[in-house]
Amino acid sequence: MDRKTKDQMIADMIPIIDRIAVIQKERGLTDSKLCDEFPQLGSPKTWKDRLLAHNWAELKIELWHRKLASVGVILDGGVPDEDFHLDLPFAKEMLGRLGKLERQTNDRRILTCLAANGCGKSLFTRWAVAQSRSTRAVVRIRPSWRNKIIHICRGIAGAMGKVIQTTNAAEAEDECIQLLKGNPRTLFIDQAHEGGVAVMHLLRAFVDETPSRFVYLAYNTAYRHVLSATNDAAIESQAWLGRCIKPVFDLYSAGTRAEDVAFYLETYADLSADAAKSLAARLVAALNWHTNLRLLDDAIESARIASRNDTLASEAIRAKVYELSGQDPKIVERKAAE
Repeated sequence: MDRKTKDQMIADMIPIIDRIAVIQKERGLTDSKLCDEFPQLGSPKTWKDRLLAHNWAELKIELWHRKLASVGVILDGGVPDEDFHLDLPFAKEMLGRLGKLERQTNDRRILTCLAANGCGKSLFTRWAVAQSRSTRAVVRIRPSWRNKIIHICRGIAGAMGKVIQTTNAAEAEDECIQLLKGNPRTLFIDQAHEGGVAVMHLLRAFVDETPSRFVYLAYNTAYRHVLSATNDAAIESQAWLGRCIKPVFDLYSAGTRAEDVAFYLETYADLSADAAKSLAARLVAALNWHTNLRLLDDAIESARIASRNDTLASEAIRAKVYELSGQDPKIVERKAAE
């Protein structure tokens, strides 16, 4: 098949951008929240000032054609295999733990994943659910649902294709239990910390009363705050941990790891293995302090735009990481070495 021209690729991209814009408006998502949900869009600035504005001059069209095509596949209910790499160390860790979770037959049926923003939680979740939509589902907890059982239950039921009409929290909880009994699922709870201790209460009840399994995805600091917020939360944490697979998966609680950064540099910046490993060691601290692989993705794209060349130098990527994050490389790298 002949390769598409630049104009043909742009013609493919515009309808996808329009669909995403409609979704953003209908759901009332900020640019930041939209990019959390679709990491392929890069940063809020790239979405608003380049993609949405059709500012093609500042984009590497072939690269963005591929990225937006992957979003289109997601919107159509598919899986963008070319845009998700199971060889990413974080993904390999999660896949192994998910396999263990789905083999569990006792009451340890909660997988807790504590990882910072930009490590790959949401991307892995969408991929995993897309592999088996009949046995897996995902709900993203909103801040306005904090400790509101009725809202959380409605969200969970909605993720399984059921609308809960009742305004009674106990009845809503029972409807969720019946759903999870009648059609057991592996339910991913994204941004779980936003629901407060009520999410923990509910999942523990669901484990006790249904055969379903659960993946609790949260930021480490927010999760710890939930556990220590009240005396009730401190008591709940003991019962909660009793239903969790041990150990809690917190290897990425401080941010992405050097091996993930090196993999990303090899895969997306086309650096050699040695160059990627060396640059990863220098950048991992800066990335940990500022959106992790999201920042790296933006830096790679920005370096491409600046160089007008597909072949990127390590130093150009490093410079863009610090430019975009506003960090001082001397201070960051000195502290990291201490």
